[in-house]
Amino acid sequence: MKTSLRLLALLLVLIECSLSFAQTSKVISGSTDFSVKYVLGTCEGTFDAPKGTAIFSEKSLENASFDLDIAANTFKTGNNSRDKDMKSDKYFYVEKYPNINFKSSKVEKKNGKYEATGKMTIRDVTKTVTLPFEAKKNPDGTYALSSTFEINRLDYKIGTKDWKLKDVVIVSLKAIIK
Repeated sequence: MKTSLRLLALLLVLIECSLSFAQTSKVISGSTDFSVKYVLGTCEGTFDAPKGTAIFSEKSLENASFDLDIAANTFKTGNNSRDKDMKSDKYFYVEKYPNINFKSSKVEKKNGKYEATGKMTIRDVTKTVTLPFEAKKNPDGTYALSSTFEINRLDYKIGTKDWKLKDVVIVSLKAIIK
């Protein structure tokens, strides 16, 4: 009987430890900003914050994962005509493809920085990408995650080659997960 109780106690401790190291979290706030150069300067804009789930702990990167969506129809640059055009079938085609998705397959730390490798889907194009990110644990137990990366819009059929608009877009994501 004592052996069974000890085994049960050990099992409960192991379950508790695994839950504390790999906890599923939700994005509770954040932002998605972008900038792209064009003939008249730089166009800056936003999407709503990413939504989705995250499993992250610095002590258990092998169990870390992200499954994040950004609503494509939340595209805003402060120019209603441009925003409407960007939501059309020439660019994001939000009617048919409402979300931009990133789903990780691996999270690791290299040279003191984190990287999440996975599939990014925009419109009907899915590509494997590696996104650098920083993670900071806040005193309240939440994590502040941030990532800045470049993406070639033509790789995802966002518009066509155009001398007025550069191909590379800089994206900055921030999220608080709990």
